[in-house]
Amino acid sequence: MDEEAASNGNTDTSPTITFPSVVTLNVGGKHFATRLSTIRRYPESMLAVMFSGRHNVDTDPDGNYFIDRDGTHFHHILNFLRHDDPPPADLAEEVLKDAMYYGIDPLIDHLKSSPALFTEYVVRENLRSKLVKYFDIKDDIINLAKDQVRQNGAIKSTVRLVVTKNQPIPRDLRFSKQVYKQFYRRFKTFDTFEECLGKYFIQVPADKVKGQPDLVMNEVSNCILFDLKRDGYSGNCRPESIHEDNKTKTVTWCDDQFHVFASIHIFTFNWLESDKVPSPNHHRLHSADF
Repeated sequence: MDEEAASNGNTDTSPTITFPSVVTLNVGGKHFATRLSTIRRYPESMLAVMFSGRHNVDTDPDGNYFIDRDGTHFHHILNFLRHDDPPPADLAEEVLKDAMYYGIDPLIDHLKSSPALFTEYVVRENLRSKLVKYFDIKDDIINLAKDQVRQNGAIKSTVRLVVTKNQPIPRDLRFSKQVYKQFYRRFKTFDTFEECLGKYFIQVPADKVKGQPDLVMNEVSNCILFDLKRDGYSGNCRPESIHEDNKTKTVTWCDDQFHVFASIHIFTFNWLESDKVPSPNHHRLHSADF
């Protein structure tokens, strides 16, 4: 290594292993043959890096280069590398998993934009991004529903997802009884969330929702429904009014502020129906049931 390379922190990354121009592969027990140039088509992909000459690649007893992964759809990976041929629409999601594993970004982008996957990987991902810690909240909903069964012996569980925003209390209320009455006439005030919502609820601050909560959370809740259904859960979801006696529900927080409800959605789990696992090909939710 020369002084200039050493000063820049560079090391010698030139290939040290030579591969034949045509390679035979054993992918999880399935055998394939292809040109080395095909595998190296996208230099940043895992396949290209494996066969760059910088790494040892295991071989099976017959001398085939071994990749420890299910090879059911690997021929679709090779067809894309050879001719840009995409897989059939009904296999798009399975091939996408392989494309992500092998790091073939052009195929990943193509599949995510395809009609078969656009809704899931673009539309629903956009919705999921509107709720901070979306998947953590989904898991919390599930865990609370299960806690209700363990603690109460319920065969149905109900969990509320509520979004609240902080409402400052005007300082001049104490100077005028009329202003005080007009202000509080708008709100139905509870001392605690439990008093209003019961024991099983998740409260999310409005600043964790990207957009107007009363509009955004309807779509986000539908997305949560879809994910619960795909996970194998059965039940339904419905919005609940944030008003009671024509007043907006609020929870006292401190002397200066209180929580004003922006949206409420009720998730109900029907546990005796949850053993009816949906078909893996059923990805669209057409109602408020899951």
